[in-house]
Amino acid sequence: MFKDFGRRLQRDLKKIVDARVLANNARTGGEITSQPVEVNVVSHPVQKFAVWFGGSVLSSTPEFFASCRTKEEYEECGASICRTNPVFKGMY
Repeated sequence: MFKDFGRRLQRDLKKIVDARVLANNARTGGEITSQPVEVNVVSHPVQKFAVWFGGSVLSSTPEFFASCRTKEEYEECGASICRTNPVFKGMY
């Protein structure tokens, strides 16, 4: 992750949330007032390795090897060979 990413993300989200609360209060003319919303971003030191952990889990599945392509297959078919993903087929 990036240095102080959690703190910066929380600060930026808090600004957006506060602006939306103020805009909502102005839109209702003060008849309905929104309560302040607490913004809390949780980050963990191991979070920077999460993508690697996920890739490790994915690569340990038998479906992963069905989606692997060789350089020869890529050169024969071109980039279109990468547009389908057998691993995630049916998940969306």
